[in-house]
Amino acid sequence: MTAVAPQTRPMLTCRREFVIEWGDCDPSGIVFNPRYFVWFDASLHALLGKAGFNIRQLMTGMGIDGIPLVDMKAKFLAPCRYGDAVVMETSVVGLHRAAFDLHHRLLNGGQRAVEAFETRVWTVFDAEQRRIRAASLPPAVASRLAGEGEV
Repeated sequence: MTAVAPQTRPMLTCRREFVIEWGDCDPSGIVFNPRYFVWFDASLHALLGKAGFNIRQLMTGMGIDGIPLVDMKAKFLAPCRYGDAVVMETSVVGLHRAAFDLHHRLLNGGQRAVEAFETRVWTVFDAEQRRIRAASLPPAVASRLAGEGEV
C-alpha cells in the first residue's frame, strides 16, 4: 500500500479503561485470548467516535460497505485476570490511500500486557463486479484519523 504524506505529529489516539469480567476468562480466571480481539474492535469504534464518526454514519452517509480487518499481529506479554483494571490505548500509526494502521496497547497495572497492530481497509460495494473493493479514504476521514481538525 502506498502511504499518504508522512506524519510529523502524533495521530489520533483513544484511551479506554475497563475491568476484566468473569465472562472474559477461561476457567482458571485468565483472559481467553479471543476476547482481546473483541476489545481491539471495540477500541476501533471508540477511536472512530473520537474522530466524530460511527460505523452506521459511515455506511449510510459515506457509502462504505465496511472497514474490514486485513492484517493483525498480536503479542501477549503478560496475563490479565478476572477483576484486573486495564487500560487500552489505540492509536492510528499509518494512513494509506485506502487503509489505515492501528496500534493497540493493553496496560495492566501500568505494565504492557498485550501489544497488537492491525490494518483496516476502507471498502465500498462494487455493484458491477458484485463484490466489495478498496476505495480511497475520504479526505475528511483521513484528516480526522491523522488527528487534525476539531470534532
